[in-house]
Parts: sequence; structure tokens; C-alpha cells
Amino acid sequence: MKSINGINWKTNNIPERLILKNKQNFKISYLLSKIFIDKNYTDEEIYNSINKLKNYEFNYQNKDFSAAGKFILDCFKNKKKILIFGDYDVDGYSSTYLLYDFFSKLRINCDYYIPERLTDGYGPNIKLLKKLINKNNYNLVIFVDCASNSIEEINFLENNGLKIIIIDHHKIQQKEKFKNTVIINPLKNPVENKYFFCATTLVFFFIKYLSNYLKITKKIDFNKYLFFAGMATICDQVPLAMYNKIIVKGALNIFNSIKSNRLKKLVNLKSKITSNDIGFILGPIINSAGRLGFSDLPFKLLIENKKSNIEKIQYQLINLNEKRKNIQKKTIRLLKNNNELKSNEVIFKFKKNINEGLLGIIAANYVELYNRPSFILTNSGNLIKCSSRSINGYDIGNIFYLAIQKKIIINGGGHSMAGGCTLKKEKLDDFKKFLNMIYIKQFNNFENIKTYIGEQNFNSLKTFAKYDLQNLQPFGNNNVNPFFLIKNNKILKIKIIKDTNLQLIIVNRNKRSCVCYAFNAIDTILGDCLMNVKKEVDLIVQINNKNIQKNTDFNLIIKDAIV
Repeated sequence: MKSINGINWKTNNIPERLILKNKQNFKISYLLSKIFIDKNYTDEEIYNSINKLKNYEFNYQNKDFSAAGKFILDCFKNKKKILIFGDYDVDGYSSTYLLYDFFSKLRINCDYYIPERLTDGYGPNIKLLKKLINKNNYNLVIFVDCASNSIEEINFLENNGLKIIIIDHHKIQQKEKFKNTVIINPLKNPVENKYFFCATTLVFFFIKYLSNYLKITKKIDFNKYLFFAGMATICDQVPLAMYNKIIVKGALNIFNSIKSNRLKKLVNLKSKITSNDIGFILGPIINSAGRLGFSDLPFKLLIENKKSNIEKIQYQLINLNEKRKNIQKKTIRLLKNNNELKSNEVIFKFKKNINEGLLGIIAANYVELYNRPSFILTNSGNLIKCSSRSINGYDIGNIFYLAIQKKIIINGGGHSMAGGCTLKKEKLDDFKKFLNMIYIKQFNNFENIKTYIGEQNFNSLKTFAKYDLQNLQPFGNNNVNPFFLIKNNKILKIKIIKDTNLQLIIVNRNKRSCVCYAFNAIDTILGDCLMNVKKEVDLIVQINNKNIQKNTDFNLIIKDAIV
């Protein structure tokens, strides 16, 4: 069943006996049982999903906590100064904030630095580090959410007599031995590869370790820290399975129980917050600052104490996000002129003078629409900047490493699903050929397949939304909101919302109607279809995962169409 976006939608063949067995064992609906099996939930995960667990306590010990703890103890005892070097996204802000807040409570002398995307670039570089360490007498530099592959920069700091801790989750491309550097990264050790934690979660557990190791008597608000770990887990698209799902569940409960905090005012919700609210509302607001040249603004919001300044920063962040959305809309329209997609190629779009901060979010839009690795590029001075998003099986972090080895790109990095790089203009065609060569090699005779649970109708989906959907949450990477097929629909009314989204009323052959939304659909193949189709259309949909309390709360999100 091929869609207008070129995706082959199929259902997984699930034995009926397994569905009925889980239905009976866990006393759940047929549809919920089928989805649990489709998502490969273990019995323990099913039990945890349908039973509200009050205790979210568990611990993670990394073998490098001990060595890193000794560096912190030295600074704690001997009043030495620490620099925390972060990144300009939710995971970077959150991990930097946790350390800064914890050290401040212990009266450890520390500074923080969030690089500016446009002037400093991603992660550390020697020019920037020279400027930072020449001004201050630091003994220890802690890098969070970056620097796993910054070999030259680590050597530079060590040669200048500094100690280094790196707390990161990005793939380590080249293992090196350092004298005074501790790297806390589960990907160092294949045995720990099952722990797909973001940097903030690693910092959260490291702080728990430190509070015992340093014998801290002051009360530390680990609930607050847990929320930041959950928020970063969602926004960094870390797989929501096992421990990560427990962390996010705990974080959502904590956020909903707090009567007032500075992040709540950014989202202005009337109901309980969901993972979608964090991923699609709160996260983009926080990240908009780094995209538009105000990298340290979110961090300032977290550490500011004066109410009037807090409100001023909140207002700035909300306005920056609106500006980001407007620039993004215009950019996508510019790119639409070259919308032809070849079946054996990645999505590769170069356009001059695109805002560098928006490359990644635009690449993510293309992946969601077309289920294809996407690379969005623009000029940056005399060079080309690229940001990319991927699909399972096309490891961007590793591909960029190979491209560096072949001298196709100057530098770059990331993890399997996302990354960024810099290259010379004359290497643009070579880069595209290299990416497509790997794509063809790994996806020879590739069928662009995505799966849906099965065919449903409005009534069955409404019942499922009201009674069962919450058992699957929180949604995120590796635990997506399930897709369903609804057949034979006609579009009665359609309205454009905020120049980007579509609101539709559709009706089926039984004269049942439903409100639907197609987000970011304007100037896409899907949007053009929905606005112009006259005959019946089959739709791939998700349930909008808000709290369903009355029938009018129920609506669907249209993700694809089969005409």
C-alpha cells in the first residue's frame, strides 16, 4: 500500500494466539495487547505500563564515576576552580545546569560556558579554549554533551596543566589514552551499550554518586534534577525503553506536581504535560535561542533569581521561537522548488544563506515526511555547513567519521540518527556522491516501509484514546505513537492554521465525522493532496495524545494519505 509520500505502509503479522494470551493475562483490550506485541514489549514492560508505579528509584553506576569523583573532590577540598562547557540544545543546557546548580550548593567555585552556534561552532576548539583558560585560573574543565572526539582539544588542555571530565553520549570514533582525562560515556564499553542515556541523565547519576562520595549533608533536590533528565531524554530523541521510559514517566509526574516554575510559563498548558508537549512545544522554545544567536539565554533563565528578569527572558524565548517558526516556514518554501526525490538517493538540499541554526530542524521535517536520511546545507563564510537527520540503519556519526578519513569533509560528528559537519564548497558534489554510495550499498533494493497497527474506525479509536492510550505513554524515539489506517474518508472542511498547519473535518461512509490536523503540511506533498483531493482517501493517522475526558477532546493527526 504505497502512499503519496512514497512510503509502503504494511502491518506486522502478529499471531492471534499471542494477542489473546496477553489480553487474558493482563486483562487489557485486544487492540492494546496487539500494540504491546507489535512494539516488542516484555511482560515486565507491559506490567509497568498498565500499573502506575509510585517509586521511580533506580541507580546506574558507571565505572568512570570513581576517577571523575576524585577530580571533583580535589576541587571541593582545595577550592580549585571548575569550568563547565556545555552545548546549545536542551540536553546541553540541562546537563550544564545540573552540575552548576549542584556545585553552587556546595560552594565549589565554577563558571559555565555555552558556545555561540554561529561564532564558536559546535563543541570545543583550541581558539575558543585559549580565550577561556587565559582569562581564568581553572583546574578542571567538564565537557557535557560534547567532546568525546575532541582529541586535539583534550591534548591542548592537558599540556596546559588542566584536568578534564567528559560526560557525553555521542559515538567515540577513535579511542585514545589520556593522562588527566576521564570520559564518562557508556559507548566506551560495549557491555554498557544497552544504556542509551542522554548527557543529562549521565550527569544526574554522576551527581547522585558524588553526593554519597563527597558525603554531602545538604539536601539535594533530585526530583528537580530528574525532571531535567526526562526533558533532555525526550528532546534528544534517546530511545524510550527500559530505564529511559521510567525516567521520563517520573519527570512528567514531577513537572505536573509543581505548582509554579519558570519552564511551565513557557508552555502555558491547561492540562497535564505530555511527552509531546515537551518534544514539540517546550523543547523547540528552549532550542530556538541557540538557533538564532542567543545561546546562553535558556541557561540564564534557569539561574536567574529576580522575578522581573525571569519574565523578561521568558518573553524573549517565546518571541525567538515565533521568529524561528517564521524563518523556518520561509526556508521550507524556498527548498520546495527542488522537491523531486529519487528512490535510490538521500535527501540532499543545498541553498545559499539559510539560517544555520535551522538546518537540523528542517532535516528532521524531511525525515518525518519521507522516511529518508536528510542533509540540509548552506554556506557559512567560505565553507559549507550541513546538518542531518537519519533513519535506522544509516549511521550518520559513523558516516561523517569515514568522510573525515577520506578528506571529503573538514570536521563533523554526531550519533547514529543526527549529526553536523563542515566542508569546502568544492567538495559538495563529492559529499553527495559519498552519501548516496553508502545509502545504495546499505539499502540496495530498499523498500521505503513503515508499519501501522491495523485498520480502525472513529469509534474504536475514540474508545482506545479514552481508556488505553495512556498505557503506551510517554511517546518518543523507539516508542512512537501508533499509526492506524482509516479508510474511505471524504474531506468536508479544511482550514489553514498559522500558515503552516491544516485543520480538517473528515467524514466516512457511515456519515461519522472527525476533526483532524496535519501539522507542518503546507507546501508539502501531503498538504497539497489534502487541500485538493475530491474523491475518497485512505489516511494514516495517529491519535492526538491529549487527555481524553470528553468526546470533543478527541482528534486525529494525519501523517500520510493513500489516494
